[in-house]
Amino acid sequence: MATSAPHSRPTQVLHVSNQISPHTGGLETVVAAQTHGLRDRGWQVSVLSSADTLQPGVRDEDGVRTVRMRGWNGLEERFGVPFNVFSPRALLAMRGEVRRADIVHIHDVIYLISWVAALWCRLERTPYVVHRHVGVVHHPIALVRLAQWLVLGSIARGVLAHAEAILPIDENIAAGLRATVRDPSRVEVLGNGVDGTRFRPSSEEERVRTRREHGLPVDRPLALFVGRNVPKKGFAVVARAAGDDYDIVFVGGPRPAGLDDPRLHFTGPLPPADMPAVYACADVMIIASVGECPLTVLEAMSTALPVLLNDDPALRSPWTAGPGVRFVDMAGGQLPEALRKLVADPEAMREMGAEGHEYVRARFSWQAHLDQLESVYRSVV
Repeated sequence: MATSAPHSRPTQVLHVSNQISPHTGGLETVVAAQTHGLRDRGWQVSVLSSADTLQPGVRDEDGVRTVRMRGWNGLEERFGVPFNVFSPRALLAMRGEVRRADIVHIHDVIYLISWVAALWCRLERTPYVVHRHVGVVHHPIALVRLAQWLVLGSIARGVLAHAEAILPIDENIAAGLRATVRDPSRVEVLGNGVDGTRFRPSSEEERVRTRREHGLPVDRPLALFVGRNVPKKGFAVVARAAGDDYDIVFVGGPRPAGLDDPRLHFTGPLPPADMPAVYACADVMIIASVGECPLTVLEAMSTALPVLLNDDPALRSPWTAGPGVRFVDMAGGQLPEALRKLVADPEAMREMGAEGHEYVRARFSWQAHLDQLESVYRSVV
């Protein structure tokens, strides 16, 4: 049964995020699941974010009051760093959005919009929580890594110091936070969820139809990679793993110049509505990320895909501790052999995927996620 917010009037919740849909990514998916779920439970929800490819302004987007500000996102285009820069006028206007809220939910601490939102919260005495979606991003450019460390050691510490609650997505990020914040009791792990009604296995007819729609081979095992063509996602490692026994499809970025291997397929970015069918048409999922445990792990497991995971500490999470996954030393070049062995045994591959599906379906849902988030809000407001 849906629950109501705890006041005589609906509690006003403001989510602040560097980017939201139509920009694609795990963070954007979490923001959408939270805001729409809270809306359905009776909370008054607003979102403050960049306009991205849409027109700036205030409007209702699927029942959620959405404030989009025009921003410059050139750093993502040049270096793969999603960091919007806003005008002073837009940043000043943010104060009014904070003032009308009972609680502000800030998504991560490495963005300009997060820093300003936290500042206005302090000036307006509006309580806020910080959601940590990722720990340290292992970027290949030394200057970007240096900027990240400077931010995490200065401005981010200030944002975290005054948060009523800090919500990391897994214990790996939580451990680092507890070691640095003054009051570790404020740190509470809030794991991601997955919509099992959308991400589910499909019939053979549906699989073939989806492959044909995207120009993918229908008669060969297909490994799936979802993410931008950036180092932290492990793109280069996966691109080098092409084999004679399987093809690999990349969803999230265009085919790089010079990468002409016919066993590698590129769909480019796809709308969220298309993703469940794309997952379901594949045979195995590859997660090669470094320093993060992306939402794609849960989405793949929910779809009954066996998952090959990079053997990175950040990928040791509650949902990867169960069946349906195998850790692979991808930096050591073991991905091609792991893929070859997996696709050579279709029955074992199906059993592995089915076990992961049952494990995730029983333990990780957005409804359980929202139950915990509501509890945090009530303790703060």
